[in-house]
Amino acid sequence: MPPEMRKAKVRDLPEIARLNNLEAQYVGERDQTFFKRYLKIPYFLVSEDPRGLSGFIMVMSPQVEYDSPNFGWFQKNIPSFIYIDRVIVRQDVRNNGIASAFYQKLEEERGRIPLTAEVSILNENSMSFHLRRGFHEIGRFAADGKKECIMLKKD
Repeated sequence: MPPEMRKAKVRDLPEIARLNNLEAQYVGERDQTFFKRYLKIPYFLVSEDPRGLSGFIMVMSPQVEYDSPNFGWFQKNIPSFIYIDRVIVRQDVRNNGIASAFYQKLEEERGRIPLTAEVSILNENSMSFHLRRGFHEIGRFAADGKKECIMLKKD
């Protein structure tokens, strides 16, 4: 049974920030204020289970004002795209189809616009997940002395 998904709300922000920061080595630490700025983007979804939030996904169009060097790399290199900024799934429910459900919904709604994402070279699980979903490497990028990321695209 697919997980229940809905738009992220203000009340979700503490748990979104907590889940995000558990994965800070891959996605960078963020506070509630950061996530609050993006509550109105069309594709900021959470999944829930009886224990609370089980995950979230944040997706940007190229028109969103987003101060991310990785996002900027895609803006400079791809004329039209949908940017998957982050997908976080609670540790105890990983490998239960939550991330796949987020991606399936996004893929059904995107039309012909390519999907893009970047994955830290340290995150082998995420890289395997993206390759299984049909993404391929289109470049590598390291911003501001951070670890190198693999830039991915799915047509």
